[in-house]
Amino acid sequence: MDYRSQIASYQQHVQKDMDYSQIMVAELESGWSISYQQQESYFVADKWFPQIGVDKIAGYYPKWAKENAFTNKAGTWRPGTLPPTGELKVDTPGFYACQRYAFQLPLLADIPFVADEAYPVEKATTQMVTDVLRLNKELIIANAFFKAGIWGCDWTGVNSGETGTGGQVTGLTFRRFNDADSDPLEVFKDAKLTIKQAAGIDPNVCIMGEQVYQSLRLNPTLIAMFRNPQGAEKSPTRLNEDMIAQALDIEKIIVARAMYNTSAPGDTVDLDWIFGKGIWLGFVDSPGPLKTIAAMNLSFNDPLGGFNTAFEQVPDLLTHTTYYRGFQCWSPVVMAEDAGLFMAEAIA
Repeated sequence: MDYRSQIASYQQHVQKDMDYSQIMVAELESGWSISYQQQESYFVADKWFPQIGVDKIAGYYPKWAKENAFTNKAGTWRPGTLPPTGELKVDTPGFYACQRYAFQLPLLADIPFVADEAYPVEKATTQMVTDVLRLNKELIIANAFFKAGIWGCDWTGVNSGETGTGGQVTGLTFRRFNDADSDPLEVFKDAKLTIKQAAGIDPNVCIMGEQVYQSLRLNPTLIAMFRNPQGAEKSPTRLNEDMIAQALDIEKIIVARAMYNTSAPGDTVDLDWIFGKGIWLGFVDSPGPLKTIAAMNLSFNDPLGGFNTAFEQVPDLLTHTTYYRGFQCWSPVVMAEDAGLFMAEAIA
């Protein structure tokens, strides 16, 4: 027998190993699964302006005249004469109307009993109701507060030919902060003075989209403020939120990181940032009588949910379906528009 015939005879006796499908049935892992989720810290609706409960779903709130606090009406006086007299002025009351928001998911009664252990459908259903209403709130807050035309002053970032912001009036332009030649220190200095001149208060809170934050933390002008004279290797190459706040002399910076799907349901998912390439700077305080505050979220809590979500499970015995429902009722309201300033297109 020649060599080739001998090898061929050997191959006839070689058997394939047993396939896994012959000895086992593949099962779903029950301890973990893949699900796209946004971290709660990405959302800023509950961190920005304070919420306050209201007794009526719609109504008015008092507004005192700015003149009361900033106009000197005192004068010289001597006994036997009447002191200089003024008047306490009020503006036209502001109006609010809380809007109801809701979302529900149906769950057939037998699904939790027949579903694989790897699919905790009751937990997933509750989570989706929570996520949808949280996303809806973030979108409404961004549209109500984070855009031009809302606040007392609007500035716009440009690639070149900027007017500068020293005029401290609305309609000015500045060099976008992703440009190495930009000067965020000068822009924010002017912004703070603009708000002070308009409302008489120092801004203490800054909201920015994540894309803007990522550019500012690499801005050479800001990084230079933290340069260590003992050596470049000890100097930061990028800044965090606290360092940017320190450099810009702002009490608090909040970065909005939440995303949303810009496509219609059923189409290919296309994500974008809810808070885009803008910056808001203004004054935020706890609500109360005779106080300055740029805006608030008014919450009507009865009978189902206010600014926070109220949940319920409603069984339908006719169809043996349980409806998982979430409810909110609230209104975003600008209180003092001159206590805020918005910068659109802060980066390219």
